[in-house]
Amino acid sequence: MLGVFAKSISCAVFLCAAWSGIFLCSADACPPPQSRIEDRVNQPETPKKKAPKVPKRTVWNLDGGVFFATDGHLENGSCFRLSGQITARDFFDGLRRVDTDRGTTYLLHNKPVTEFPDELLVTLRLLDFPCSRDLKDTVVRPPLTSEIVSGLRLHFYWKDGVALRPVDGSKRVAASVTRLTPYAPQAAEELAPRFQWNYTFTVQSAGVPITNDLVLIIETEDHKIAARTAARL
Repeated sequence: MLGVFAKSISCAVFLCAAWSGIFLCSADACPPPQSRIEDRVNQPETPKKKAPKVPKRTVWNLDGGVFFATDGHLENGSCFRLSGQITARDFFDGLRRVDTDRGTTYLLHNKPVTEFPDELLVTLRLLDFPCSRDLKDTVVRPPLTSEIVSGLRLHFYWKDGVALRPVDGSKRVAASVTRLTPYAPQAAEELAPRFQWNYTFTVQSAGVPITNDLVLIIETEDHKIAARTAARL
């Protein structure tokens, strides 16, 4: 007669039947319950510690000053490009703007800066410029002339948020005009001359927060805005 074993999963011993009868086998001979094996397999791992979040940080190099550019349009159809630069002696060299999640700070040679120097130097270039880059646009636009430019008015404002206030004082210290060379020099005599006007202004900025923008607005004689741009550090 063959031996027959009857197993019990829920207990630590099992019954054995043999030639000599029925006897109890030791718990050491029992295979470990399957439920305990599943418990060990499904046991959640210890959560790993998250690395500390590194704050976002962007550094802007302001060496050489602040640059700006925009396009302008006049009612007679003339168009121009207004560009320029803001500088100041020994101020922008080494100046850095640092943007983080906590806000923006300005450092000059690693020292915090909160205000502009007493005076800024603003260089402007007003360039006779096409109204459209589309080669299919064959409309002839009148070029800028000295008479047209002399009728334009330039205004400086400080911008804090959405509020504008005029600068305390500005002065033109230099001006010049340069004739532009046409793309086809051989047709120079047939084309209307075009020019670039160059200006330099001083702007009083003592006590002005460095977070303010310097806004430049060009108006026509009838007080219509021909161009507007802002220089922001």
